[in-house]
Amino acid sequence: MPDGGEARWLRASDSARLRVLTWPAPVASRARGTVFVFGGRSEFAEKYFEVVGELRCRGYAVVTMDWRGQGLSDRLLADWRKGHIDDFWTFERDLARLMAEVAPAFPKPWAALAHSMGGQILLRAAHDHADWFSAVALSAPMLGLKLRRSALALALRALNSGLHAAGFDERYVPGGGSKTTDETSFEENILTHDAERYALLQSLVRAEPKLGLGSATVGWLHAAFRSIGETSQPGYLRAIETPMLICEAAEDALVSSSALRHAAAMLGNAELLGVPNARHEILIERDSARAVFWQGFDRLTANVIDTK
Repeated sequence: MPDGGEARWLRASDSARLRVLTWPAPVASRARGTVFVFGGRSEFAEKYFEVVGELRCRGYAVVTMDWRGQGLSDRLLADWRKGHIDDFWTFERDLARLMAEVAPAFPKPWAALAHSMGGQILLRAAHDHADWFSAVALSAPMLGLKLRRSALALALRALNSGLHAAGFDERYVPGGGSKTTDETSFEENILTHDAERYALLQSLVRAEPKLGLGSATVGWLHAAFRSIGETSQPGYLRAIETPMLICEAAEDALVSSSALRHAAAMLGNAELLGVPNARHEILIERDSARAVFWQGFDRLTANVIDTK
C-alpha cells in the first residue's frame, strides 16, 4: 500500500461490508482536491496502487472502494468466484453510501477516475448525482460490449434473457467458469501488453485468493445489458453536463468502440481520447499507453479541477 493509506469497512444500507481505502493529500495545505478511483468487474483496490501513487504525486487525496461482490467486499453468492449483481442500481446505492459517509472528510473539488464496469456506474452517477464530481475520467468504460457480429450479439442477449427468465441468474454465463486472472497465462490474456504489470496482478491474487473472481453470472450480464440500454439513450447522455474524458483502447477486445464514440458525441462536455497500442486495461498497460491516459487526465483536471 502507498504510504499514508488506511483501510476501513463501510456498511451498506443492507449491512453488506464494503472495503474502502483512503489516502490524504501528500501536503494537506496544498491539496488539489480528491480523486475517487473505481475499478472494473473483477478488480480490487490493490490493482490500483500504482495509480494511487501517481495521483498523490499530483497533489490529490485518494479514495477507492471494492465494489460489492468483488475484492474483499462482501460477495453476493456462497460460491465467491461467481461475479454476480442483481442490478446496477445496487452499485450506485453503495456509491451513494460512500459519498455520504466517507467523502465529506476529504478536500474538494472531487473528481472520479473509473475503469470499465466502473465507468458504467460512474456515468449513471454523473446523470443522477451531478453535484458529486467536478470531472470524470473514464478508462475503457463499459458503455457497450464488443461482439464482432450483430447476429452473435442478438443470440447472446436472447440466450441470456431466456436463462434470466427461467430463474438461472446465479449460474455462470454460457461458456463461463471459475477461472480467475491468476490462472490465465500472459500469452492468453486480452487485457494488457505489459508482462510485468500482469505478473504483479497475478501475484496479488495468488497472495490473497479471495481477491480472485471468475466469470460473470447470467444475472450480472442481464443487469449489464439493462444498464447499458438505459445509459446509451441520447436523451440520457445529453442530460449529463459533467466534464468527461473517455479513453478508448485501440485494441480493446471487450468494450465497443462505437459505443464510446456514440456517448462522446451525445455528451455535452466530453473528450474522446484514443490510446494507441493499448488493450482493455489501459492503466496496467505499457508506459507509452499509460502516458497517453495521464496526459488526457492532466488536461481534464487543469481545465476543470484547478480552475475551481
